[in-house]
Amino acid sequence: MFRCSDFCSGFVLALWCALAAPVAAQDRQAAQDTAPGWSIDLGYKGFGLSLGNSSRWNGIRINLSDRAVRAVNGLNLTFGAPKENPVAVFRGAAVGLAPVGRDFYGLSVGVLGAVAHRSFSGVSIAGLGLVSDGSMTGVNVAGLGTVADGDMIGLNLAGLGTVADGRMRGINLAGLGVVAEGGMVGINLAGLAAVSDGGLAGLNVAGLGVVSDGDMWGANVAGVATVSDGRMTGLNLGGLAVVADDRMAGLNVGGLAAVAGDRMSGINVGGVAVVAEEQVGISAAGLAVVAEWGVKGAAIAGLAVVAGGGPLEGLAATLGVVESGTAVSGFAVAGYRIRSPRVTGWAVPLATLQAVELSGVSISAYNRVTGVQRGLTIGLLNYARELHGVQVGAVNIAGNNRGLARVLPVLNLNLN
Repeated sequence: MFRCSDFCSGFVLALWCALAAPVAAQDRQAAQDTAPGWSIDLGYKGFGLSLGNSSRWNGIRINLSDRAVRAVNGLNLTFGAPKENPVAVFRGAAVGLAPVGRDFYGLSVGVLGAVAHRSFSGVSIAGLGLVSDGSMTGVNVAGLGTVADGDMIGLNLAGLGTVADGRMRGINLAGLGVVAEGGMVGINLAGLAAVSDGGLAGLNVAGLGVVSDGDMWGANVAGVATVSDGRMTGLNLGGLAVVADDRMAGLNVGGLAAVAGDRMSGINVGGVAVVAEEQVGISAAGLAVVAEWGVKGAAIAGLAVVAGGGPLEGLAATLGVVESGTAVSGFAVAGYRIRSPRVTGWAVPLATLQAVELSGVSISAYNRVTGVQRGLTIGLLNYARELHGVQVGAVNIAGNNRGLARVLPVLNLNLN
């Protein structure tokens, strides 16, 4: 499976090189100098208007290039590229070419980008990218990417990618990918893929794939595939496939296949096949409905309805074969054959019924019961090793009848 950690690492590195590395390069020689530069302060006790690189200010602060800033409360306007600001805290509005600081609270605007060493909280906007070494909370918008090493909570919008190494909560939209290491909850829309190393819950839509290494809940829609390494519950649609490594429940539709590694329940549709360990509910496929264990409910397929090691209970309909490793019960219709050790209820295979025990009614060209028949068979040729019922057909064979009654035309019976 695609690992979102790889995507995260590459995306973070690319944005960091584009935004943070040039800042560090400009100030490599001055990194050791933490003293602020000059400033002209027009105000009283740190309140008012400051022109220059004041370390702390409340009000309006205008500077060419920030370096060794401690805290600004109000409007911080910077025209040039920033230098080292490892502990800078901006509260209010921080506007500039590419603001860099530890924490941003309020409005943050970067013409190119903005980098937070710990957190963004509020409204953050960047022409290229927003990068946080910690969390992002609030509204975050970037032309290329929004990237957080921690949690990302709120509304996050990016032209290419929205990536979180932690949890992602809220509304997240990206032109290419929405990716989270710690799980996604909310509305996640991506042009290519929505990927979570944790769980996925809410509305998740992607042009190619919606993928989760954990459970998937809610409405998940993908142009190619919707895939979960855990359980899948809710509305799950995939242009080609819907796949869950564990259980699948709800409405699950795959253009080619719907596949579950464990139990599948609800309404399950596959253009070619519906496959699961066990199926409960309504399953429909262009070619085959297949369960390694049992099928309960309604199963409709073009060529085959198969329950390998368990019972097939309810309605089964196909142009080909209906088969079960243990029993077929309810109402089964097949264009060719119904085969099972035990058949109970109504069976209508056009060509042949093959059963060890029959309890009910079978209508077929050839009804072959190698054990005990209780009920009615109608066909051209009817055979029962032990008949306790009625046979109607051209040739009727009852192995437990005596003399001429063993083989009779039109009608044979044994009501004992």
